[in-house]
Parts: sequence; structure tokens; C-alpha cells
Amino acid sequence: MTISIIGHGYVGLVTAAIFADLGNTVWCVGRTKKKIERLKQGKMPFFEPGLSELVKRNLEAGRLKFTLNYAQAVPPSEIVFICVGTPSKNNGEADLSQVFAAAALIAKNLIDYTVVVTKSTVPVSTNEKVKTLIDKTKKKKAKFDVVSCPEFLREGTAISDTLHPDRIIIGADSKKAQNLLLDLHGPIKGERVLLSIREAEMVKYVSNALLAAKISFANMIAFLSEKLGVDVERILDGVGLDKRLGRVFLYPGVGYGGSCFPKDVKALINTGKSFGERMGLLQEVESINQEAVSKFVQKIVESLNGRLRNKTIAVLGLSFKPDTDDLRDAPSLKILSALKKKEQKLKIRIYDPQAMEKAKIILKDVVYCKNPYETVRGCHVLLIVTEWNEFRQLDLEKIKKLMQTPIILDGRNIYDPEKVKKLGFQYLGVGRR
Repeated sequence: MTISIIGHGYVGLVTAAIFADLGNTVWCVGRTKKKIERLKQGKMPFFEPGLSELVKRNLEAGRLKFTLNYAQAVPPSEIVFICVGTPSKNNGEADLSQVFAAAALIAKNLIDYTVVVTKSTVPVSTNEKVKTLIDKTKKKKAKFDVVSCPEFLREGTAISDTLHPDRIIIGADSKKAQNLLLDLHGPIKGERVLLSIREAEMVKYVSNALLAAKISFANMIAFLSEKLGVDVERILDGVGLDKRLGRVFLYPGVGYGGSCFPKDVKALINTGKSFGERMGLLQEVESINQEAVSKFVQKIVESLNGRLRNKTIAVLGLSFKPDTDDLRDAPSLKILSALKKKEQKLKIRIYDPQAMEKAKIILKDVVYCKNPYETVRGCHVLLIVTEWNEFRQLDLEKIKKLMQTPIILDGRNIYDPEKVKKLGFQYLGVGRR
């Protein structure tokens, strides 16, 4: 099958590489000449484990092609996927300008029957607007259907998530379009869930909102646990053994970030409000997420007895989660911004395995280090902000010798408090004794 993918971000590029690897001819359409030229050379715009090898293999095989030209990609394609960004506006509403711009360009280049699939996360009724826009813009003879097929990949495990999904959601009003999508996904395992377009649009938002709610719920319990003098990790271990609940995403910390949860929670709140529904539960989920950062910042201040001036802080982890270089809505940036507002003369040393090159564009007044041990040298406090595996097995005795004062603030609860305290550290986790 010949297909086109509009967009080469996390969703677009992974989707393009996977479908090419399954034997399809895949056109990946971008809008930035420099990025497209780099992709033609097999150079990745972001870090995702295994993606570089997958892209290079299919470039060499001639199945994966990159272009700026819709006229080159759309006419031969049976299916065209829209995989562009839908960031939040200031009011929380999803910005759909890239979706509509892509739809208009697709419409101008439709010739035969084509299925246009929105894989971007979009609010309910967006696909109806896409359909209206294409219908007004296309040539009279061109036939098309619109389908909603939301993605559920996670950064860091995107390839596995795409090849081995729990479910494949197909929202279609046309049996012909539905069958074409089922054929394309034939080699991919996962339960097929056939829905209306509106129902499919809702599934992604509801899924992300519920996962975000679990994180904020865990943080709410962590806040209370600290006041009660109990260990939230032990409590949630007990809770998570209930098969109805599980422990997945029931982890306290410095809050959720990334390209999905923050904007999708805001968008669902905004959708509810626009239809006259009170979205108090999700508003509180968002509020607790912000509170997780402010409480962690307050712990940092208190650990230094309120004296931040001329102190040095070591930060391990910048990306919003491990195995990615994504800094979108990363808690690390919020934490560092809040600290700098409190004290401009605070010194900050940073290490992240993947995200530092992107961070250099955003964070200027910090020292970027080559490894964790260089990062902690001479520091008064060590912050664990992202739970990269390499941080779990650090030589803490060596860390202690390198630090000026042995204080660890573990924002991801990756260490055993008792073991760390026995080494002579002052240890503060999230919701732990």
C-alpha cells in the first residue's frame, strides 16, 4: 500500500518508519527544508530508542521517502495521515491551525478515492470540520472519507507501542474507509475497536486525562503522607496490588509533563466548559500537578535553610521522562525557573543523558556537565528530577565525597531512603519518611 504521513514529529516519524518497515511505500511530508534534508540523510530531529536504525533501514530499502511537496506524496496515496501538533493556546483550547492547514493542502492534491486519517489528538467535532474543509477545497471528481485513528505511543517506547498496542482505535462513518484502515493495520497486533468518529476523538483525551488523574492522585496522597509521617511508596504498593487498581501511573513525584498530558487535560477541560459541563475533577488534577512543582521547590529552599544565594545545586535529569529528549512542559524547567526567580545568584549544574542540547537553547545561565559525578562536584543539594536508569545505580559514597553538603532531594523516589540516610545523606523524597 502507498500512504502519506503529514508531519515528522514523534507520532509522524515513528508511524512512517513502522509502516514502511511493514512493507508499505510511505511518503513523510514536512514543511521545513532543513529538517527534510537531514531526514533524507537519516539524521533524527529527536531522540527515540531504535528509531534511527529503523529510518535508515527503510530509507536504504526505498520504502520511506521524505518530501516538502504534497503534490508528490498525496496523489499516489490510498491513505493520508495527519500527524501534526495540536499545542495548547493560552486559554487551554487546542490550537488546530496545523491540522486545518494540512487538511487544506491535502484537499488540493486529492485525485482518486483517498482516506484522510487524523492521528493528531483533536477535540470532538474536529474531524467534521476537516471533512467540511476538504469538501470545499478539493477538485469535484476527487472522493474521500475522513477517519479518526488516535495514537497511544509513549516517548521512549514509541516503536514497541506502535507495533504492539493494547488497542487500535478506528473511528469511521464509512465501511470502505474502515476496511482500508483494518487492512493497513493487519500485521500489527492489538484489539480492534471500531467506533464513530466522535467516540474515537474522545478516547485519546479520556485516556490521557485518567492517566494524569492517577499521577495527581498519587501526589495528593504523597502530600498527606508527609504530614502523617508515613511512606507513600509503601502505601501505594499496598494499593497497587488490588487488581482493580494496579500500580501503573500511580507514582508520586514532581508532576507530569511532556507533549500530551498537560495539553490534553487542558483541552478536555476547555471542551467541557464549551458544552456547559463543570470539569472540576480535571481542574483539580491540573492544580495538584502544579502544586507538585511548588512543593518540591519549597523543599529545596528549606533544605538550605532559606539561603539560596551563592549556593550550588546539582540537577540530574531534564527531560519530562526517561528515554526521551523532550522538554515540553518538563517539570525540570518549571523547577529551575521558580528557583531562579527566588535567587538570581543561585548556581546550577546540570546533567541529562539526552536532553542537554535542546536545553541549551532554553537554559543559558547554568553549567552543563559530562556525567553525574562532574555535576555534583562542590554542590550543596542534589536534585533527582528525571528517573533515568543510570541514576539508580550511582556510587552514592563517591557522590557524598564530591558534594559540599550531602543533601539529596529525590523528586522521583528512585532511592531507598534508609540506605541513603545510612550513608550520611539528608534525604527527602516525595511523600516519604
